[in-house]
Amino acid sequence: MSAAAQITPQQLQQDLQNELTTSNQLLRLISVELQQIKQFTSTGGEFEAQLKQNASLLSTLTTMQQIDTANLPAIQRKNIDMSINHTNQNISYEQHDSFRNASDMDDSQ
Repeated sequence: MSAAAQITPQQLQQDLQNELTTSNQLLRLISVELQQIKQFTSTGGEFEAQLKQNASLLSTLTTMQQIDTANLPAIQRKNIDMSINHTNQNISYEQHDSFRNASDMDDSQ
């Protein structure tokens, strides 16, 4: 008999329930992080305040150093490789395997 024939309907139901639980927990984590991003980048939020503060600091420094910002050389842009091999994964999403019961899960699923 194959390994698939030995799995009972109850085991399949439990595996499905585990996957649904994992999915729900991941969706909650994503939702929390999206809310944090939304708050951070909203009008009047922390990101905007930091940009304004940085612009003010830059203006103060250029005035102190008597730098003409209109004649500054162009800054070379960097090309960022966003391919899957070079992106950093958020560790909170990698931990989702801990929600699963590893002994009951088949790696081929």
